[in-house]
Amino acid sequence: MTQRTTVSTAAPAGAADRLVPVAVIGSHAVQHTYGQGFLVILPAIYSGLGLTPLEAGLIDTVRRLTGGVSSIGGGVLADRLRQYRPLMLALALGLMGVGYFLAAAAPSYILLALAFGLATGAGSLWHPPALSILSQRFPARRGLLIALHRASGSVGDTAGPLLAGVLLRVMDWRGVLQLSVGPALAIAGVLLVALRWVSDGPGARGATSTGVRDLFRALARLFRAGALPRLMVVAGLRGMADNALLVFLPIYLSESLRLDPVMVGFHVSLLTGLGIVTGPLLGGLSDRVGRKRVVVGVMGGSALLAAGMGTVGHGIGLTVLVGLMGAILYAANPVLQAAAMDIADGLRLEGSMIGLMWGNNALFAAISPLILGLLAQYFGLGVVFWYAVALYLAGATLTLTL
Repeated sequence: MTQRTTVSTAAPAGAADRLVPVAVIGSHAVQHTYGQGFLVILPAIYSGLGLTPLEAGLIDTVRRLTGGVSSIGGGVLADRLRQYRPLMLALALGLMGVGYFLAAAAPSYILLALAFGLATGAGSLWHPPALSILSQRFPARRGLLIALHRASGSVGDTAGPLLAGVLLRVMDWRGVLQLSVGPALAIAGVLLVALRWVSDGPGARGATSTGVRDLFRALARLFRAGALPRLMVVAGLRGMADNALLVFLPIYLSESLRLDPVMVGFHVSLLTGLGIVTGPLLGGLSDRVGRKRVVVGVMGGSALLAAGMGTVGHGIGLTVLVGLMGAILYAANPVLQAAAMDIADGLRLEGSMIGLMWGNNALFAAISPLILGLLAQYFGLGVVFWYAVALYLAGATLTLTL
């Protein structure tokens, strides 16, 4: 149904069709600037508080668990309360900034982990309403727009680590986190105003929100059909491997190679930089040749690059391989999300499917830092590369069965 707002006039359809993707996709970069900047701040926390690899991994586990719960719950709310999707997007950005601000003031390790959990949980609320708006309003361009949304996130993923690294040169990690709340709240307000005319799209006019009981019945039918559970395992394995690199590569660079924060930020930015271009290309390709072929190719390529990183270990060779990994690190996720949307096409479960995929991914990823933290304590931080290789190969093999 058309969204009810305090404004009595509606934006022209053509203007809304241009405004919606620009506002949603553009704002996604901000959400990822904060999330990826954390990865460069974590080594500073690691050394500043004298943490062990397991304690550093536990902070990310708390983040992933709260993110997973938020994604799943947010997916249900995005389908149940469609008219409030713009408000959900604004809350995601605003509360994320508040969470990072609270982390700066946390007096203990436990409160620090919980504050980061709040920040990540709030940020994870973004994806179900954002991607359901894009998917439902533009079904013929679903793969492309979801990939563009991911590419916008990659812009933030590239800018966030560089910005965090530069700021850590002039202030401590608590000071960097304190700066976070102002921009987040400001952009949340701008987004809420920009999306005040959003509706579900031409194909959904006159429809009502899905009832909770009907929603869960429809999801149960999709699970019984069989394809969705296997797709979720593939996405989960991918998430475990990606998260292993994202969390422990910065610590490896800082602790094992003794790089300064700016160089750590540079390498983390390389992990996403090329994805700004390749992500939309692969998303559009999946619309034409099928999701499975693209996912298998990305999984296999990721395994090869991770193995190369583990073999080289340092120097310009490692930097080049990290940059090449940046071309495909996040490329599989939007394609897997589009595949989930394909499975549920026409059931009005866009928010629930995205929430389910993101939540599933986060819960799998939450296990990864604990496993890798234990392995790193016994085998060293370099084990991260071979751990990722094993997971990428397992995901590629399972994808062949879909």
